[in-house]
Amino acid sequence: MTKKKQNPFNELAEQFFGDSSFKQHLNEFEKMFQKKTNTSYLKISQYEENGHYFVKAELPGISKEQIRIELHECYLTITITHQEEINIQHIGGASVTKTCEHISKTVLLPFATDKNQLFTTYKNSCLLILIPIEESFPPSKN
Repeated sequence: MTKKKQNPFNELAEQFFGDSSFKQHLNEFEKMFQKKTNTSYLKISQYEENGHYFVKAELPGISKEQIRIELHECYLTITITHQEEINIQHIGGASVTKTCEHISKTVLLPFATDKNQLFTTYKNSCLLILIPIEESFPPSKN
């Protein structure tokens, strides 16, 4: 029977601390880190359909209150703010850590638009931004 390969970080912790509570905290920290790195990526797609331009962002685990949208001419920025408080207790006392993370992604729209023309909806962890395409797009050169 082959021995399952263990994470090198866990092997090192096991060598130094054995089955201590510190090792449990390291495992919890590793799970939390993996979870955070999975949400640090914003998957955004853009497409045109039925006279509208759409920007779609898949944001699993994000609430509507964490989302901020900014528009500057033809640059649309989506920012996610994540705040987290971690309370790890150990023999020497309690340690509280508070983190605040901002994740932003800017996309280039094919035309400049006004923020009053943006229509947004957030449902099932998906942000959908709709922008009507004006009849004069692209603007005529006179």
